[in-house]
Amino acid sequence: MLDRVREFVIKAIEKKSRLPAGCDVDTFNYIDSGYVDSIAIIKFILELEDEFKIDIPTDAVESAEFRTIGGLVRIIESRIKHG
Repeated sequence: MLDRVREFVIKAIEKKSRLPAGCDVDTFNYIDSGYVDSIAIIKFILELEDEFKIDIPTDAVESAEFRTIGGLVRIIESRIKHG
């Protein structure tokens, strides 16, 4: 499941532009780098929630973990496992 989640997250983020070559995907901060801006974040969250049939709580969205691909994947995995 982890690979499926990671692949979906990366594809969703890369809708704007491909990730920089050689970047560490797990620590890549897609928000500070402008891949998902403040206007698109709600649509992005809804897309993730719909794909994985989960709710991402506000405290998770506001966490530092949410800002990186690896952290977001961990949040999604946790929500899938624990509802």
